[in-house]
Amino acid sequence: MRRVAFVLFALLAAGSVAGAQAVASGDAARSLMSVLDRLRLDAIATIDPEEPGAFIAALKIQGGRLLVVQARHPSIDGIQQRLAAHQYREVYLDLQGTPTPDGKFFVQDAGADGILSTLPGSIDVDVLYEDGRRQTLFNREILAQHLTAPEYDAKLAAADARYARLLALLTSALREAEEQSALD
Repeated sequence: MRRVAFVLFALLAAGSVAGAQAVASGDAARSLMSVLDRLRLDAIATIDPEEPGAFIAALKIQGGRLLVVQARHPSIDGIQQRLAAHQYREVYLDLQGTPTPDGKFFVQDAGADGILSTLPGSIDVDVLYEDGRRQTLFNREILAQHLTAPEYDAKLAAADARYARLLALLTSALREAEEQSALD
């Protein structure tokens, strides 16, 4: 009887998130990838104007994946020098290795198509890491992650909105750099 109740609960929980597809970050991810491709770049980084001391960096990797990190780093001057020198990959690596993981937000966007909730068992799962420790897989396997359906949906929506904002800032930085190089 408990097994039947558990199966019913799992089916109901999965059904409540079945239609939960995040969309805000999808267009933003495709836009960033398009500009990176056009400029033949594999990385971009910028200052986060809304969070003092925080930086954002993205790395495009083969297979159509996008890695985006937002973090603070104790060497603000060092990061700013790398930004000025257009050393975006190095900024990305510095932020990934930051010794101050509090507030760190890292997304592995499997298809460079935004944070989406995929079907259980899919190999293209978007992953969120928060504070360098907490991991969320957006694969609708909510029970395995000790989440309720509303918690999963809320986490997906919040991650999608934050990710879309970061992608928009990175795309804007790319376009500004493109305009500046056209003037030079």
